[in-house]
Amino acid sequence: MISKPSVGLILLRAEWFDNVVALPELVKGVQQDYDALIAAFPNEVELTQTWVVNSDASLKVCVEALRNLDLDLIILAFQVWAEDYYLQPLVDFLAKRPLVVWCYQPAAIPPRPASFVEVLRYSGPVGTLEGLGTLRNLGAKFEFLVGAPGDSRLNAKIIAEARAGKAYRCLRRARIGLLPARNEQMQSTFVDEFRLRSDLGPRIIALSVGDLKRAAQNVPQAELDEYLVELRRNYPVHGVNSETLTRAARVALGLTHLADEQRLDILSINDISPEIHTAFGLRPCLYPLQSTGMEVLFGLEGDLGAATAMLVLYFLSASPLFFAEFWFWDEVQNFLVGGHAGIQDPRLARPGGVFVSHDYEYRQTDETEGAQLQYACRPGRVTLLQLRCTPSGWQAITLSGEVVDQPAWVEGYPHAIIRPDVKVLDVIRQVAEVGSTQHWIMVYGSFEAEIRAWCRLVNVSLKEITV
Repeated sequence: MISKPSVGLILLRAEWFDNVVALPELVKGVQQDYDALIAAFPNEVELTQTWVVNSDASLKVCVEALRNLDLDLIILAFQVWAEDYYLQPLVDFLAKRPLVVWCYQPAAIPPRPASFVEVLRYSGPVGTLEGLGTLRNLGAKFEFLVGAPGDSRLNAKIIAEARAGKAYRCLRRARIGLLPARNEQMQSTFVDEFRLRSDLGPRIIALSVGDLKRAAQNVPQAELDEYLVELRRNYPVHGVNSETLTRAARVALGLTHLADEQRLDILSINDISPEIHTAFGLRPCLYPLQSTGMEVLFGLEGDLGAATAMLVLYFLSASPLFFAEFWFWDEVQNFLVGGHAGIQDPRLARPGGVFVSHDYEYRQTDETEGAQLQYACRPGRVTLLQLRCTPSGWQAITLSGEVVDQPAWVEGYPHAIIRPDVKVLDVIRQVAEVGSTQHWIMVYGSFEAEIRAWCRLVNVSLKEITV
């Protein structure tokens, strides 16, 4: 499971604020403000380390500690006024790390009248405005936030930036398995693997159908039996004989073992590859993780752009994902209806709405009738993301809306009935402005701010579908 994003907080203070003997109430007040700041930090992130930099010695301690910490985000703030010469060593070290500069003051409404000590306690904006010129002169790249501790708007932005930083860092070391190759039927989903590695980070691991066949054959019988018991206990089975169900289950568990063996973050399967159908007599469609406890993502049709979008949303949300393409719209009700055959996560389904059916597409041509999980997605707020490799760079598109609470609409496919925040025809028109593929990744919740922050970090062009 994805842990909370890790954050390091650097607070700059002039040394004399902590050492002035004549004003013990200032020292005490600055400490109280520090304690309140830490207490108000959002629970959705892990404040791993805090440094107070108020001298050359403390600056050295901070820089040395940062060398050994793998943080998702670093926040830099002037708690009170401080000398700006601390910034250059920090900027030199933080050049390639997600960075937020926070214009801080202890509370949104300062005391009035303000005593001399209170004026000093509220002097963070002076230091920030002083430091901004130096930061820009040094070419520092950062997101700028302003607000008092505990402000809900500020906390939401910190959470979004931290999650984006985590996605940025995790993607840099991610491994995508491709089995057996990309789908040559669709040119719009083409991804240059070397450019993907260079620009965004994931490494592509090429896998063969033979690799999957070996993994499936080596699934222990006890594990297979346990999976089949769980499958039948949880979901009604319609139109699939026992032999086919066993074969489909073995392939599903083989995928899990192969992903674990190769240390994959996601396995992108060209599930319509003739080689797969010849080897197994069916399309892999059963979700394979029910009995294993391992968290592996599965992409479809060998689409590496969609697989990367899945990784991004997973690193941002730590939530189950749905792979979809839109089949048709209902303009009157403002619905987009879509989904996809193949391996889909049943945790997204309406309660009690999952069953196992034959594979409607391939039962006439495969050796077996196949086995596919069928369901309509549960209601709730959703965010959709698409990522496409273009000749000039990467293009992301986001769309927000809600899955409506309605019974299954489509036969033969796991699917979602989505009411977008924008009129459906305007959605299509806005997508046409930048171009697209047919594949979208859906997650429950609102993650537009996180996607926006991630796109900024990796220089991906973002089209937000808006009113």
